[in-house]
Amino acid sequence: MIQTFRRHVAGLFAALSLAAAGTASAAPVLGAQLYWQGGDVTIEVQATSAGFTSELRLFNPNATSTFIAYNAPNGNPVGTTVTLNTAWLDTLYNVGDELKFGIYVTNTGNTFYLGSAARNADGVIHGTIDNTARAGWLRVGFEDLYGGGDRDYDDNVFDFRGSVRTTAQVSEPAALALVGLALVGAGFARRRGQRA
Repeated sequence: MIQTFRRHVAGLFAALSLAAAGTASAAPVLGAQLYWQGGDVTIEVQATSAGFTSELRLFNPNATSTFIAYNAPNGNPVGTTVTLNTAWLDTLYNVGDELKFGIYVTNTGNTFYLGSAARNADGVIHGTIDNTARAGWLRVGFEDLYGGGDRDYDDNVFDFRGSVRTTAQVSEPAALALVGLALVGAGFARRRGQRA
């Protein structure tokens, strides 16, 4: 009995190690989202190939939106940084809440959001997140044309760092391995209880 339990635990730890190693990077991820982790979030404007001027906005849960920056080269220069501080974010968000970013295209009046295609009027994914483009940053790229344009996601590019995570960094295999380990432990405890 103890030997069987040890084999199961060893197998689950091996699976957990492999799962964790397999989630070190994922790039780029279409339809990914950003989640607040409880501290400051810094956003830096990057070079783009956009013909239109767009505003990066944070769409808040109270039905307001917050202007962050214009895309380069049509608005803010490359390297412009904006920091969303903890005290301000904490008035609107809880740790783990999605930070719903999107772009408002001033030339066309269209708004496109990070996340699933269902969020956008044209039913197309307009944002991507790359966690390997720049060490320690998340690179967020948008398409600014209705219908998705050329889908290279470089019309609006912003790098994020600080207290923010993306769905691309969530390790589903590792989470499943932990659940499996808990189930093995529960089964072992149940068997011990039946013998007593």
